Amino acid sequence: MKNKKEKEILHALSWRYATKIFDPSKKVEEDDISTILESARLSPSSFGIEMWKFIIVKDKAIRTKLRAAGYDQPKITDASHLIVITYRTDAAKNLTKELIERTAKAQNVKADSLGGFKAMLDSTVAQKLSVGTLESWVRTQTYIPLGIMIETAALLSIDTGPMEGFDNGKVDEILGLAKKNLKSVTMLTLGYRGDDPASARPKVRRTYDEVIEII
Repeated sequence: MKNKKEKEILHALSWRYATKIFDPSKKVEEDDISTILESARLSPSSFGIEMWKFIIVKDKAIRTKLRAAGYDQPKITDASHLIVITYRTDAAKNLTKELIERTAKAQNVKADSLGGFKAMLDSTVAQKLSVGTLESWVRTQTYIPLGIMIETAALLSIDTGPMEGFDNGKVDEILGLAKKNLKSVTMLTLGYRGDDPASARPKVRRTYDEVIEII
């Protein structure tokens, strides 16, 4: 029999759906937004690289521009909050240096003592650069905090609308991301569902046995 916490997690995941229609009159409390963003900050990443940045767009004029870049999807402007999830484009130059400095500070050790870790990081970066996969590796890391934010929001009974359907180039231009060494990957709208017929539809998922195999 599942305990209370297990039931709470599964209920939140079952209740959650990709919300398309938000009630623009309902706003998410800033404490809840802070919790969702903190869950993103605490997300795991390969080697702990954290090559991401989360941009919260509150400016109404900018959100209107982003809506145009998002093929006029109403949730971009109607949702309470909008987060643009980006990845760093300067990984080859700064990944190892920043991670070693961050690790040394967090663990209260000298950077020189992390020589083995640094060598492994340098080797990984060099290998991925040589085969042209470094940027895609960094980019895909951003889907981890996206998922964690969605789950955190669901546990707080806050609706989310994850998005890949937008013109990345236009979004990057609107937000001036190039000069910040950033590129957009996804956007996440947060708020409370409006009169959305999709909220009443049964969730469509494969059965447990179809997706879980025990060897």
